[in-house]
Amino acid sequence: MRKFGLAASAGMTAIMAMLLAGCGTSPSSTTTQSSGPLTVWVDAPRVSAVKAFEKAYPNIPIKMNLISTTVSNSQLEAQIQLFNKSGSGWPDVMWFSALSNIAWAASPSIDYAANLTNLVPKSVVNGYNHDAIAACEIGGQLRCLRNDYAPNVLWYNAKLFHEWGYTPPKTWPQYEALGLEIAKQHPGYYVGSVGNGATYQYLWASACPVNTLVGSNTVKIDLNSPNCTKMVNVLDPLIKAGVLSKSPWFSSQMDAIGSKMVMTPGPTWFGVYLYEESFHTPAGEITATAPITWPGQNLTGDYGGGLWTVSSHVSGKLLQEAVKFAQFVATSPKNQVDFAPTFPAYGPDEGPWLQKNVVGSTYFADPESLVNAFKKSTGMVWTGHPYLKFSPEDIWETTVTPALDRGETLQQIWPTYQKALVNYAQEYGYSVVTK
Repeated sequence: MRKFGLAASAGMTAIMAMLLAGCGTSPSSTTTQSSGPLTVWVDAPRVSAVKAFEKAYPNIPIKMNLISTTVSNSQLEAQIQLFNKSGSGWPDVMWFSALSNIAWAASPSIDYAANLTNLVPKSVVNGYNHDAIAACEIGGQLRCLRNDYAPNVLWYNAKLFHEWGYTPPKTWPQYEALGLEIAKQHPGYYVGSVGNGATYQYLWASACPVNTLVGSNTVKIDLNSPNCTKMVNVLDPLIKAGVLSKSPWFSSQMDAIGSKMVMTPGPTWFGVYLYEESFHTPAGEITATAPITWPGQNLTGDYGGGLWTVSSHVSGKLLQEAVKFAQFVATSPKNQVDFAPTFPAYGPDEGPWLQKNVVGSTYFADPESLVNAFKKSTGMVWTGHPYLKFSPEDIWETTVTPALDRGETLQQIWPTYQKALVNYAQEYGYSVVTK
């Protein structure tokens, strides 16, 4: 990953060249001129959103800069810190592909993300499911608008399930039992992965307090909670049986075994971006059903999604235009239904998007089941996991995954993972409670 040189304003130009590929677009002929071009930072998949906004609002000139797809959270944070030091240069609107960016962007020390509470109509905010917009609600303020939404569902190979006479599990105990049955009857097949994404797919789905904010700057990390240990007790036997892969989802190792991934809990985008594009599973085999839950606990996790922020440094007419842009790209069907490739976070866009991208697709088996699964998952995401300055999943990948590769069990690794989480939280300035 490329590193920022934090040298001063002279270095800022070099950093900008490294971070951004400028591609300002020309405003259309206008009758009412804006107070200035609206500067937006987006990644390549969001260019269509900018184009849709320009078509809808030709009187608002846009200067668009592309954020490199390899830029990290820390690099973006460092860039905004440089702008804070120089007193200029902030984008008016910025796209964040990682939800955790909002933790630093809304922090008092950086204060990039504007408070949108009185700028975005309440009716728009109410259009979101609470769990979809929760990541943007910080300290009682709305600091961003959620773009796409990635609640977990249960993906499975309907063709193989039909041939083998299996019914998709509804609960975690059923998931464990079916996984062990598949290990016995169909060795070489898989029912998920613990190489990466496990925090999102398993621990959050169990309401495990890996990173629960219990005060303005206090995090609860308690892996000894029954909500954590009961999931460990499901996963360890499946790991031992060889039906949970230890490979990262997007890796050459995973691609090699992808055709044997008979089922997995995973986010709404797994169907296209994992099964179709990475695993190349033939059309007509893959579908999904409702998220797996614990009996009496109607919760699931989520894995991904992006958001839009408006700069706290913009004012006047330009602020109004910045909010209009963020609201349009996050909620308008002219972007979210017509162009967005992933499941919209904004509730009114979800039905039309499903009609176009699931019912209208020729890839999925049983589109009706898939539509129902997506609809069922909305509103189920556990909101006890805020997006903080550190990622529990990153720590999983550096502590848990290597230990699993060495043959250790989750139960053996658990104290090490707990200690690593606490250390990282404290390094990022959080107070930690463990009970």
